[in-house]
Amino acid sequence: PDHHRRRGRCRQFTCKNQPKASLPTEWALCGERDDRLELLKLSTFALIITPGDTRLVISAGCAMRLFEALEVGAIPVVLGEQVQLPYNDVIRWNEAALIIPKPRITEVHFLLRSISDNDLLAMRRQGRFLWETYFSTSDNVFSTVLAIIRTRIQIPAAPIREEPAVEIPHRSGKAAGTDPNMADNGDLDLGPVETEPPYASPKYLRNFTLTAMDIYRNWNSAPGPFHLFPYTPFDPVLPSEAKFLGSGTGFRPIGGGAGGSGKEFQAALGGNVPREQFTVVMLTYEREEVLMNSLERLNGLPYLNKVVVVWNSPKLPSEDLLWPDIGVPIMVVRTEKNSLNNRFLPWDEIDTEAILSIDDDAHLRHDEIMFGFRVWREARDRIVGFPGRYHAWDIPHQSWLYNSNYSCELSMVLTGAAFFHKYYAYLYSYVMPQAIRDMVDEYINCEDIAMNFLVSHLTRKPPIKVTSRWTFRCPGCPQALSHDDSHFHERHKCINFFVKVYGYMPLLYTQFRVDSVLFKTRLPHDKTKCFKFI
Repeated sequence: PDHHRRRGRCRQFTCKNQPKASLPTEWALCGERDDRLELLKLSTFALIITPGDTRLVISAGCAMRLFEALEVGAIPVVLGEQVQLPYNDVIRWNEAALIIPKPRITEVHFLLRSISDNDLLAMRRQGRFLWETYFSTSDNVFSTVLAIIRTRIQIPAAPIREEPAVEIPHRSGKAAGTDPNMADNGDLDLGPVETEPPYASPKYLRNFTLTAMDIYRNWNSAPGPFHLFPYTPFDPVLPSEAKFLGSGTGFRPIGGGAGGSGKEFQAALGGNVPREQFTVVMLTYEREEVLMNSLERLNGLPYLNKVVVVWNSPKLPSEDLLWPDIGVPIMVVRTEKNSLNNRFLPWDEIDTEAILSIDDDAHLRHDEIMFGFRVWREARDRIVGFPGRYHAWDIPHQSWLYNSNYSCELSMVLTGAAFFHKYYAYLYSYVMPQAIRDMVDEYINCEDIAMNFLVSHLTRKPPIKVTSRWTFRCPGCPQALSHDDSHFHERHKCINFFVKVYGYMPLLYTQFRVDSVLFKTRLPHDKTKCFKFI
């Protein structure tokens, strides 16, 4: 008989087939692989006893038991302090397995019972990540061998692929009007007095440091060490002194460092990172008039680098269509097929870390956009946006529901009006499981839910909702797809399918939204608020 431990008890079983011969100093593998996997699926822990010969650091039998446990989410309990698990110079095995010296075998029962559910789930999730990333297929194994050699000799990975943008030529020249309601911020301008020219976010500044300094983070968190990114949301931030004592290139401190209220605040970006701009990515499908109105409303928007219009229709824009001149380039990108996944492709025309994803019928004021951008700059690893939604538990059916009702908790921010880092566009398009993108294409729905799942899975943080706005559609626009009942049924199905793909529910609840610092604060007459309405 062999043993596998569940939470609080030992599961006893008998091998169906004759155990296969192995080293004389270790246990034989019991039965066939499928039988072992079925048993491991019922197990919280899997006991792995290392060879009795202390000259061996690991054996084929041990490795097989280790990989099978990781594959189905059982936590390996390795008895033997001399063991060296695969790639132990870069993989932190203590995050996914318990390695216990053999003399402490009498304490194993107590040690296992002392592990909290929180730690159990974190270890199982980490083990599954290691299995999927490094050991699950022959391609992964080969890529891992190349990556470990490259890491040891400190050669960076190949840069991740940018999606080449095929431009659709268009005529511009229509003077964009100014809607006073779009930029109303009282007596304050929303940006610096002198408009800065388009400024691309610096790329690939940390090629060597990512390879040499961030080895453990690269190998022990998604997406692994296989790609070099031009920038990430996790790049280190300089301390405040850097703005004034020699490293201040690009910083725009408020009031030159003296601070201030609304007037000084609006004249500079401030914050903890150097100046930057954002790119609007707008998905559209055969709604030219709605699109033109939305583009026109972006006229005069501070810190806007470029607008990328993702043309999802096979039918090209009307030849006589005159596009508005809004002071920044408008790039119209042709797509290979009508897919909502195109919204998140990392187009090579996006030159900024910050992406503002907007539906073609989204109706946001300039001050709302500016505030969202400033908040995102302080939470670069989060989705920051306006319309909040949440995942609710369907008690009768014991499954998840997508809910758009007014709620004091939320767990998603819809990407029809939200900021996110371009890093997540790479991951969504090239790293996230293909099954999720396939479902988005099948239902023509749920891409925003998929992005929320991805970011919460990677960060273990909820999104950030800004301002009191709950909806973001323009009042006069045609009815959107989301008004159809089938839209919500599909979203229920999406959530439950995504949970199966990830193996758990990654979304997290949050109970607060963000408003500007002086919102509803009574001020002296010589001071002004950061924003009039936010």
